[in-house]
Amino acid sequence: MSSPQRHAWIAAAAWTVLSILGIVLVAGIQVIPVIASREAEIENSAFVLLTVLSVPVLMFVVVGLAYSALRFRANGDKEDGPPIHGSRGFQAVWLSVSFALVIGLFGYGAVGLIDIRGAQASEFEVQVRAEQWAWHFKYPSGVESKELHIPVGERVHLVINSDDVIHSFWVPAFGVKQDAVPGRPTQIYVTATVAGTYPGMCAELCGLGHTDMRLTVVVSDRAGLEDWLNHNQVPGPGGSQPPPSGSEPPK
Repeated sequence: MSSPQRHAWIAAAAWTVLSILGIVLVAGIQVIPVIASREAEIENSAFVLLTVLSVPVLMFVVVGLAYSALRFRANGDKEDGPPIHGSRGFQAVWLSVSFALVIGLFGYGAVGLIDIRGAQASEFEVQVRAEQWAWHFKYPSGVESKELHIPVGERVHLVINSDDVIHSFWVPAFGVKQDAVPGRPTQIYVTATVAGTYPGMCAELCGLGHTDMRLTVVVSDRAGLEDWLNHNQVPGPGGSQPPPSGSEPPK
């Protein structure tokens, strides 16, 4: 075996071993720290796939640089090395693999995006209103609160408006983020999969109170949500005042 072929085989072996080890290490990771919605599950799968596919590319660069630096480093010789001519075969393989990765990832991402958007239909709708610097939520029954209460396992439609400047509705555990634009309602759909309480925030710089523009999302079963809505119904004329909106669903 000639010397160039020997070097190529050694580098290829190192690249193969390191790529396999890297893929094993990252294949089971959870990129999104807390996953509490169907949409977040889809996005986490996409992040994991991108990470797995990036490992061989990273190792190709690292092994090529490291092996060249260690094996072919100059020993005091400052003259230019011999010219290197391109290889049509290598270039064809490089372009083919790159093209396949780009097209494959585009197709995977398009399928995931369609899956996240889904049919423009929902089982529960909430009107979201943003202002400097607070969030307000209104439910079909007329109840309003400063917390977002939604049912677990049901597709929820959030219609988002802003009273003043651009805000951005973001709940990291749900994997959804949508701008609130003055004068133009926007919308997102989310299906929570785990009951619990989750933090959210404004993800668009909106003024001095931006960092305090936080929100809380309470995910409960349908019975708990209905109890909370009934507990916070606006009273009719002469009725008693309801408890403050935003309270936890009764246990």
